[in-house]
Amino acid sequence: MTLSLSRIQAWHRWPFLIAVPMVVGHRTIMRRLNLTDTQTVPPPTALPPEFDMRGARTADGSFNDLGTPWMGMAGARFGRNMPLDRTFGETPPTLFAPSPRLISNRLLARGDFVEVPHLNVLAAAWIQFMIHDWLSHESGDRCAAPHEIPLPQGDDWPEGRMTVLPTRPDRRSAADAGRPAAYANTETGWWDGSQIYGSSLERQRAVRTDPATGRVLSDGKLGLTADGLLPLAHRTARGKADRNLELAGVNGNWWIGLSVMHTLFAREHNAIVDHLRDAYPDACGEWLFQKARLVNAALTAKIHTVEWTPALMNSPEGRMVMRGNFWGLLGEHYARAFGRVGTGEILSGIPGSPTEHHAAPYAMTEEFAAVYRMHSLMPDVFSFRHHADDAEILRRDLAKVAGGQAREIHERVAFADVVYSLATSKPGALVLHNYPNGLRRLDRLDANGVYLDMAAVDILRDRERGVPRYCAFRRHINAHVPRTFAELTDDVTWQKELDEVYGGNIEAVDLLVGTLAESRSVRYGTPPAFGFSDTAFRIFILMASRRLKSDRFYTEDFRPEIYTPAGFAWIQDNALRSVMERHCPALRPHFADARNLFFPWAKGAGAGEARTGAASERSSRGGAPWTKP
Repeated sequence: MTLSLSRIQAWHRWPFLIAVPMVVGHRTIMRRLNLTDTQTVPPPTALPPEFDMRGARTADGSFNDLGTPWMGMAGARFGRNMPLDRTFGETPPTLFAPSPRLISNRLLARGDFVEVPHLNVLAAAWIQFMIHDWLSHESGDRCAAPHEIPLPQGDDWPEGRMTVLPTRPDRRSAADAGRPAAYANTETGWWDGSQIYGSSLERQRAVRTDPATGRVLSDGKLGLTADGLLPLAHRTARGKADRNLELAGVNGNWWIGLSVMHTLFAREHNAIVDHLRDAYPDACGEWLFQKARLVNAALTAKIHTVEWTPALMNSPEGRMVMRGNFWGLLGEHYARAFGRVGTGEILSGIPGSPTEHHAAPYAMTEEFAAVYRMHSLMPDVFSFRHHADDAEILRRDLAKVAGGQAREIHERVAFADVVYSLATSKPGALVLHNYPNGLRRLDRLDANGVYLDMAAVDILRDRERGVPRYCAFRRHINAHVPRTFAELTDDVTWQKELDEVYGGNIEAVDLLVGTLAESRSVRYGTPPAFGFSDTAFRIFILMASRRLKSDRFYTEDFRPEIYTPAGFAWIQDNALRSVMERHCPALRPHFADARNLFFPWAKGAGAGEARTGAASERSSRGGAPWTKP
């Protein structure tokens, strides 16, 4: 039925009561047809000595599935959302046709900044914070010849040639012969807060170390400086040196927005530890750490599911579907008042339902990584202002808020003012001609000793890793495939540019370009009020629910006996609003009237004063959940 209706018109053009079941139907079909296993020889696992695997997450993500302990752990492979025989990576000459640099220059380069009026820059920071929890590819393969991306005639690239190291494939055994290359995920694939806590015991010990003494904290807390900031790491987990770089479970591609999110949720971990210690005064520090990690990770999963994603899918259908993942169609109020209705996920949501991996062992997928290329959300310029009067303190371009320079911002601007500045600034729209120019010529050298154009690299990586191009991609997810550029976008100028760059061949359009070009007014284009494309959304509805449904800590073990009654209540009672109230109380007047904290906050003196009392009351109760649709 879902596919039949889709052939008439896209799901978002049907009335609400038809559109929502259609979305659920798309997810059901994709769970059966669009999950492909790539693993041939699983990575090694070892039973952690004296570790409560049932009641806590391992550092490397192993033993989440007790019957298949390697599933989702660091070092396991990315899966696929495509048939395996359609995922062979492209090779020259098609790998460079058309040149990724030409696409960067002609189709992606930002001209006038196109903003998203209903979002703030915290939304851009949040998604990178989440992506670092879920996935990262290994460093470039130094044993292979670098790719040399052709430069268009007259290109002003400073090196005169553009080289990029290939992604390092995961080579394990003879069983891989004749199969497409597969790639290892260096982070745990679970929604387990690994960007905060690390994906190894070594990294976990580092973030638990007191920066003042150099010793691992025995009270279960994460190490913070005396003024509540992250300690300095001086280098990433992969060894890249940076004098002022902050320490986190994952601190690559660092910038001020990531610094804010990591700081907030490191503070939140420590607040959860205090809460649990009050409830269980005889508990040891290790037990407190492990339970606080469970709670903190689940809270971020809840925020992403019921706050961030509905902010970007700002339509009745989008909000219903994503909030339904967590609370079910009966909604939060029913769930909290009466509990679950049966074991199914439709009425009562995924948390607490039975674990199910569907057609393949759980893994993040290459296609999921591809549709989450959202660099266009980043502004090129950041204005840091006092929250009291909105007066500017300093202004920095993107390159000057990245890496260790984020810490330099904190040294000049109070943390609350940094948060306020991001929350009152707009991110970029996910459209053509809006890729940050600061990322198209990075002011730093990569591991191969050359400057990077991230826009060109994004195009290259999808081709290299066997992610199908736009039309083939949509064909494999049972979505309408445009036959002409006019069926892709209603922008006549874009149609002409696409035709010129791709030589009139719409089948050659790259996935990233196609998702950025999708227009809302074309018949099968982007849904109204969505911040991203329909193509990306279809992968989201599959993988967002999979991150919950495959994880036993969100399914069969999502219960007070595992999280503790006090910890379980913390997840139910808190949201991003209460996290902000707890750690940035001076900012309450600015977000008091914000329906969603990823929407712009009020600026300047006196903002939201009428609501300050209500916000204080929520905070005194531990923070009420965000409940408005």
